[in-house]
Amino acid sequence: MTEQQRVPAFCTQCRSRCGCEVLVEDGAIVGIEPQPSHPSGKTLCPKGKAVTELVYHKDRLTQPLRRTSPKGAKVPTWEPISWDEALTEIAGHMGRIRDDHGAEQIAFSVTTPSGTHMSDCISWVERFIRAYGSPNTIYGTEICNWHKDIASKFTYGSDIGTPDFANTDCVLLWGHNPAATWLARSIEVQKAMRRGVKMIVVDPRPTLYAKRADCWLKVRPGTDQALALGITNLLLSSGRFDVAFVREWTNATFLVRDDTGTLLRESDLQPDGDKNTVMAAGAKDKTLLAFDTAQGRWQGDCANAALMVRRRVSSATGEIPCRTALQVFAEAAAEYPPARVAEITGVPEEKLQQAADILAESASVAYYAWNGVGQSATATQTDRAISILYGLTGSYGRAGGNVPGGAARFNDIAGHDLLTDTQRAKALGLDTRPIGPGKLGWVTARDVYDAVLTQKPYPVRALISFGGNLLAAQPDPAKAKEAFDKLEFHVHTDFFLNATAEYADIVLPVSTSWEREGLRPGFDVSLEGLRKVQLRLAIIAPIGESRSDTDIVLDLAQRLGLSDVMFDCDADKGHAHILTPSGVDLETLKANPEGITLPGSVKLSAYLESGFATPTKRLEIYSEQLMKSGYDPVPALDTAKLPNNTNPAYPLRLGSAKTITYCHSQGRNIASLRRLTPDPVLELSLETADASGIALHDWVEISTKAGRCIARAKPTKDLAPDAVFAQHGWAVSTSDDAPNPGGDRLATNLNQAISTEHTDPISGSIPLRCSWCNIRKL
Repeated sequence: MTEQQRVPAFCTQCRSRCGCEVLVEDGAIVGIEPQPSHPSGKTLCPKGKAVTELVYHKDRLTQPLRRTSPKGAKVPTWEPISWDEALTEIAGHMGRIRDDHGAEQIAFSVTTPSGTHMSDCISWVERFIRAYGSPNTIYGTEICNWHKDIASKFTYGSDIGTPDFANTDCVLLWGHNPAATWLARSIEVQKAMRRGVKMIVVDPRPTLYAKRADCWLKVRPGTDQALALGITNLLLSSGRFDVAFVREWTNATFLVRDDTGTLLRESDLQPDGDKNTVMAAGAKDKTLLAFDTAQGRWQGDCANAALMVRRRVSSATGEIPCRTALQVFAEAAAEYPPARVAEITGVPEEKLQQAADILAESASVAYYAWNGVGQSATATQTDRAISILYGLTGSYGRAGGNVPGGAARFNDIAGHDLLTDTQRAKALGLDTRPIGPGKLGWVTARDVYDAVLTQKPYPVRALISFGGNLLAAQPDPAKAKEAFDKLEFHVHTDFFLNATAEYADIVLPVSTSWEREGLRPGFDVSLEGLRKVQLRLAIIAPIGESRSDTDIVLDLAQRLGLSDVMFDCDADKGHAHILTPSGVDLETLKANPEGITLPGSVKLSAYLESGFATPTKRLEIYSEQLMKSGYDPVPALDTAKLPNNTNPAYPLRLGSAKTITYCHSQGRNIASLRRLTPDPVLELSLETADASGIALHDWVEISTKAGRCIARAKPTKDLAPDAVFAQHGWAVSTSDDAPNPGGDRLATNLNQAISTEHTDPISGSIPLRCSWCNIRKL
């Protein structure tokens, strides 16, 4: 018998990136086990445990395929071709379109690295796209990570940071359920709970942590901004926030001109004044303090700065009416007293006060917010409201709070510098969302579909997709199909021939992460995890002729003459470049497949040395950047933008949630996972189920203004009677007894019932978690 090997690795099936040991016999994977010594290796979820079912699935794509049936054929047909044929044809179309029409007329689609094996290859794929010159990548970031990772920069100058649950006094989970989406992070939360920390959970559903929380705020879907403003109002009106931090390290005391909305500068007061010097209100009437934004330094003692005042400031041209930045925000928050917040959000006044008390009394707070607040028409300003509320606690960057950065510096090879300003300006949707994801070349699916169909602002002639399943993952599936049929050329890379791949001209087989190497410079499950650097080597040889996404783009780059900006199309050179600033070398990682632990650690309170990475070098309560782009500089809420119901035919709030069984649209073809969750689920309250005559496992039709889908009923205790919650990602056949309204084989697809009529004006996010519906038993 061949001796069984235990190979150290980490799973890339979801955001958790759990450390593990892969069991290998005769060159084949036979199992997988947790690796408890790894920062994220305490346990594995069902998706990770299903590794052999995925890798050796009978439907895996194993060789390149070329379409032989016409576009629009009900049942597509294919012929196998060689890799050289496939890549030569793809490179030919890419070169022709770039040279004859411009690189922007090819759009790309890249699946999420947070929930797929793409995390090994994402930087290489993005570098290739930018080197090629296209500013149009459907990335789904506007309904995923953009708000916590990019919109947060409007406040902190950096992303949400890594929550230091190991040292915090209070855990705040806002629209984030790590028990279903991030198992390693969930374990960190459980450790904190065992220490006896306070916990606040903001979620409309009775999740594991909602039921265990000291304070569960059962918010109505889509009303989180009002909730954040309401809690902020309680803290500000009572003076229970970190006054010293807010005075010195935020722009709270900076004066804002009432007439222009800009910060008051020394140059506003006298002709030869410094434009980089911002004026703050002194504690005494008519006194001013100065702050040098270029140096990030106070010119004087900021302890004498006033936080919330109105002032008329004398200048060479007359008096200028001003308010401090915190005064502007406080007035916006004051519009949401407890009674009004309770009416809008459904959260009782006593719960609001309890949450404010816990935040005010906790020495440190660590939080996380994700999809629950990022999938609405007010997503960006909701993130701003939560970020500023968190900023008032003084915890950002400190031990026990959310800490940005890593344990060492690593180079980013995603190639943001490779896309020229001229090409960047051509991103679809950038004209209407000038500081949104399009700035980085990330565009919405609906903007690409519109450009294909209308040829405005220019035609999109081709789509090249690296994984993903747009028909299941995005709304507007009917429009997507119409656009796919009109493309000149369409390529899809994947493990399986999914619903979107069936529309492609060429389909390429991709190897799973177990069949290729992957570099992980830090595991952000915790601050300690960020010290872990690991190169996962290929556990087994690729199945069939499958290749990694990295190998695919490196081959295409060589054919398109891009080798010089793709590290000579040598993955080792690129990985070495990533590692260079850290002091870790690639050969050391190859010799230590279990990974190494960096000697350094994540720097705490880094702002004490260099301030925050914002235009004012301070955590920004008031954002001039937003104001100058035409948006509210503080997250004031226009209640007209809330998910208000104007149609009595759809009386129920429709939200959605993830399940630990699946990531997005993946896994429905894995037998062990389908046994756990065989069909899509609709959670509804016991009262609503009773009134509608709906019992557990009944098939239910969910109808909205946009469309309809089906799911099995799951009456659930402690849900609000006016809300139901479905699951996204279903676009496959269901159980044999499933009804099929209208003969739609994608009847389970929630996204065909989601409208894209209302969007976030900054990011383009859509209300995937907060629309209106009706339900009926089938």
